[in-house]
Amino acid sequence: MEAKREPRRRDPAKTQARILDAAFALFSSQGYAKTGMREVAEKAGVATSLVVRYFGTKAALFEQALVRALYAKGFFVRTKDNFGEEMARLVIKDEEARIPAMMVLAIADPESRDIARKVTEQVVLQSLADWLGPPDARTRALNMLTLMNGFTIQTRHLRSGDIPPETVRWFARSLQAIVDEGRAETT
Repeated sequence: MEAKREPRRRDPAKTQARILDAAFALFSSQGYAKTGMREVAEKAGVATSLVVRYFGTKAALFEQALVRALYAKGFFVRTKDNFGEEMARLVIKDEEARIPAMMVLAIADPESRDIARKVTEQVVLQSLADWLGPPDARTRALNMLTLMNGFTIQTRHLRSGDIPPETVRWFARSLQAIVDEGRAETT
């Protein structure tokens, strides 16, 4: 007589996290249009039907992967004292440039562009403005995001080779100036 097999226990939270990690890796490297649910499932080691059950649509998967990545990287909880240097150091690393890359690649497709716009306005800009504080928090948040996106596009996608150290220092000083603009007003 054969022994009964115990059913394999699944952890839905870990499975969803694996799917979101796979989706983020693919969306940030090849863009929305070139990434399919089947490919995400394969990279995550799950059935496509499970991806669909958890996330429904590719658009919903894209949005959740983007939001999760933003919070996982802790962009909104860093200290203000050395934010510019810390962020410059992170942005020049391949791993850390994936969030801006995902946003930039999203522009090419109308559906992902709308999602990226919504996430930018409702999550990124609002969280950044709350973190920066007065005065003109929303404007300063937009300035910072514009600088970070432009720097990422230029250094990651439009040039090859190492980023000159003086360019990284300029980027760090520019980011820090946006942060310090609000701090000078409150002292």
